[in-house]
Amino acid sequence: MMARPTALLTVVALLALSRASSADDPTVPALVFGMTPIVGVEPTRARFAPLAAHMSKELGVPVELLVTGSYRKLIERVASGEVDLAKFSPLAYVRARRQIPGLRLIATHVANGSVDYSSYLVALQKNRYSSSKSLKGARICFADKNSTSGYLFPRAYLKRSGFSIDQDFGWIPGGNHRACLEGLDGRWDLAATWAGAIRDARSVGLDVGELVIVAKTGRIPYDAYCLRPGLDPDMARRVRRTLLKTNTLTSGGRRVLALTLGINGWVPVEDGVYDNIRRLEAEVP
Repeated sequence: MMARPTALLTVVALLALSRASSADDPTVPALVFGMTPIVGVEPTRARFAPLAAHMSKELGVPVELLVTGSYRKLIERVASGEVDLAKFSPLAYVRARRQIPGLRLIATHVANGSVDYSSYLVALQKNRYSSSKSLKGARICFADKNSTSGYLFPRAYLKRSGFSIDQDFGWIPGGNHRACLEGLDGRWDLAATWAGAIRDARSVGLDVGELVIVAKTGRIPYDAYCLRPGLDPDMARRVRRTLLKTNTLTSGGRRVLALTLGINGWVPVEDGVYDNIRRLEAEVP
């Protein structure tokens, strides 16, 4: 026997109310969504807070956004079971995969219409190291030792170009991409970064001057979104489904993703996409 329309509407309304109540209930365990401090802890949190709120609404549970102080700390927090869903840089993912048996890769994002992005070495136009022909002696800022575009690819490029990183350059760990760009005020000469970080810096009014791309150091697959081992299978399916259906093709998706450094949505991904990261990691100390 079919339920009457009014009864169906009542059931739907009660289910929606139940989901909203669960998301706001402090006694319901939160899903912890962890990520690296791409452009700094607080700036990254601000850019991804709308996505966390959207996921909370869709999943019917609180979603706590955790931006770790370093790329390494995110790996540690997932390994300890404190993070349920992690957004890893490609290099951090490769290293996490080795350390965390059962880590489950569920998606990668598409940004600015592409599934990969470029790594750069940049300098101020007025800097004497603004040409790749005269880099020896430059002070270089690398974002983090677990950053792909801000460490691995630039170092591999310099090695292929015949330089000795430790003998030919002074290099500084900046901690994140925004910090590397901020330091081009004279603290160092070159910054290892990616296009999204440059757009981020300019969007918030940082005085990064007239930048030039000194070198394009390679194309990189975007970040790996992973679930910790042992996450409830039903929740795992719901998290994956929520990511895959969120995109900028809808007005709601555009609002949610407006601040996320150009993310258009998510697509499934296989582990083999990151094999080139593994090869480069083996080549570069």
